[in-house]
Amino acid sequence: MNGVAPARDKLDTKAPSSTRSLVWRIASSVILIPLVLTSIYLGGRMFAGLIAFLCIIMVFEWTRMVERREFSASFYGLAIGAALTMFAAAASAFGPALILSAISGIVAFVLARKNIGLGFWSAIAAPYIIMPCIALIWIRMNPEFGRALTLILFLTVWAADTGAFIFGKLIGGPKISYALSPSKTWAGIGGGIVGGALLGLAAGTYLFGPAALVLSTLGGGALGAASVLGDLAESALKRNFGVKDISGFIPGHGGALDRLDGMIFATVAMTGGYFLYMLFAQAG
Repeated sequence: MNGVAPARDKLDTKAPSSTRSLVWRIASSVILIPLVLTSIYLGGRMFAGLIAFLCIIMVFEWTRMVERREFSASFYGLAIGAALTMFAAAASAFGPALILSAISGIVAFVLARKNIGLGFWSAIAAPYIIMPCIALIWIRMNPEFGRALTLILFLTVWAADTGAFIFGKLIGGPKISYALSPSKTWAGIGGGIVGGALLGLAAGTYLFGPAALVLSTLGGGALGAASVLGDLAESALKRNFGVKDISGFIPGHGGALDRLDGMIFATVAMTGGYFLYMLFAQAG
């Protein structure tokens, strides 16, 4: 994709045994899931603070992957921009937040290009990471549906991950593309969509009643599909840059980007869908 030679010797980490990895994965989930659910429920500064923290971690992982080094000049430019952006978003200043995000991308482009000639890839962190984080805060701050929509978003992504894993293991079958990922199958893709649809069906029926059954199922399936596409996109990027796990930030799971790749795409999908709903509601 970019012609840059992989640097596996610098970025890959030694994979633990499957048993040890599973133990770490379960332990991390036991800690992180209650934290995430609590922040979604409380909203406000706690949720915005968590998203800001994860945003900066993902920016660090991104610049480390792209530039083959830690704490580069472009990382600092993006990190400062992300912090200011998240502060603005938490204050409901979403227009300024988007402008600050764009500026941070331009700064990263200039700094990275000056140093190593990879300005484009460093700058991509702004639309790929920072802007979806703004959207996530925007969704949660909705006074009427924010809590429910954010909870549905996270649960749907988790359901899509689970469905993809189960279908991929139990059914297997043809691989999607070795260039994208050597292990992902079409059955896994289907499982992700089915998992999202089932979660959407359950959540929509519980929150809005049987009248929303079809719409919530389709919406859940669409979010599941977006989550799976995000996972594929991340796999393609990691293969392009010669990385297996972007970091070891979350024991047993890899990096924050490894865990939130599907969430990025699903957040964009939900933001677009909800924005269209608002436009139609106003027009009606």
